[in-house]
Amino acid sequence: MGESIVHMNLVGKLADWIAKSLLDGKYGYLYIENPGNPVEKKPQLVNGFVPDVMAIKAPGYDCIIGEAKTADDIDNQHTLDQVEAFLSKCAEFKDSYFVFAVPWYRVGLAKAVIKYCCKNISVYNVRTRVLEKLSG
Repeated sequence: MGESIVHMNLVGKLADWIAKSLLDGKYGYLYIENPGNPVEKKPQLVNGFVPDVMAIKAPGYDCIIGEAKTADDIDNQHTLDQVEAFLSKCAEFKDSYFVFAVPWYRVGLAKAVIKYCCKNISVYNVRTRVLEKLSG
């Protein structure tokens, strides 16, 4: 299934935030799920799902996983399964970060999804962030 323009814009903003805020502007560590990227620059399969953005063994972080969701794709079982899979992967590392990019008016729901998933799978050692002030 093709990705929507809104979703691809969120993925771009997610990658920008991760590179600028966590990696000192170094995009070279990022694997981004983008139709224009070659296979070797796309994220690997993580517990059955492909994240939108991923960095492994980047400076300061053993694992960074980022996922973008449009407004109508946050509150469903597929997203819960994805978030749990990504948090589980992050929990395997000492220094990890999970970043969730959603439209600004769904930030509260996205935070609730992360909280629910962390509790459901007993993961409490992963830093998380929901990006705010994004259009979509």
